[in-house]
Amino acid sequence: MIYLSKGMVRKDSTEDRLNISRGGQSFLLTGTEAALWLNGRFVFSMTRSPAEERFLQHLIRMGLAEAEADEDNTAKYRILSRCVCCPARVKKMVLPLAGKEKEVWTWLEKAGLRLSTAELIYLMEHQIQPEERLLYEENRQALVETIYTQNTIADNILENQMETASCRDEVVQVLLQLLKKKRILVL
Repeated sequence: MIYLSKGMVRKDSTEDRLNISRGGQSFLLTGTEAALWLNGRFVFSMTRSPAEERFLQHLIRMGLAEAEADEDNTAKYRILSRCVCCPARVKKMVLPLAGKEKEVWTWLEKAGLRLSTAELIYLMEHQIQPEERLLYEENRQALVETIYTQNTIADNILENQMETASCRDEVVQVLLQLLKKKRILVL
């Protein structure tokens, strides 16, 4: 089973006691649960035994992980489509981003709303650039109207359409790169 962890480590965590914050709640993880969560913090990870799968199911019930039985690129997309990717507060100097990383980061940071993975893929698929008229809170309605049309407004239709988009895997990879670089949080 492939999975990705959700939430962020709190400062009061230790090696033996991992405190995770998500959705205004704090969770204490120890032992196998803590190890599983850490393994899926910056990359997709896999369980290696039925016992680990049971611990992972508990993390999923707590809202601290998302998982899929399949291990292909579609499964990775489905996992990320159930997560919220948010810009992380960067406290130290970081290397600049280039290409698609910079474009996705700009959308995530300046869109004026939390964009889903499907919405990001839609923007990339249609080569919509992050320009002033679509960025920031005052332009969020223009952005929503750009993404949601008669063909995409129905429940889950955008997620289903973007599952087969040609740039789906590229955007998923870019999100993972931003996660590894600690530029985004997965919630």
